[in-house]
Amino acid sequence: MVAGIIIVIALMMLATQLMGLASTGAWPSITLASEFGIPADRVFSDWFILDRPIQFILGGVQLWVVMIFAAALIYWLTDWTSEMLGRIFRRARPAATSVNSP
Repeated sequence: MVAGIIIVIALMMLATQLMGLASTGAWPSITLASEFGIPADRVFSDWFILDRPIQFILGGVQLWVVMIFAAALIYWLTDWTSEMLGRIFRRARPAATSVNSP
């Protein structure tokens, strides 16, 4: 349910960007960095191999794409958790009873 709500919100953000493109002719960039006011030159890690992907996700990827991937991850986690809990708390099937008819 939560994953579906996140997907709907992401699609609404995509529609907002498309309406902005239609009205101004320029693609409005809505990223995590623009929403939270994170400056472009901020360093998140001293490790270059971690800093570049974080910078890309925060400043380069549109927010609706991040939300689609988050919804997919949430859906997968709830499905996996349900499957694992079903295995752990599985009950033994009751023995079949035979009915003797005269």
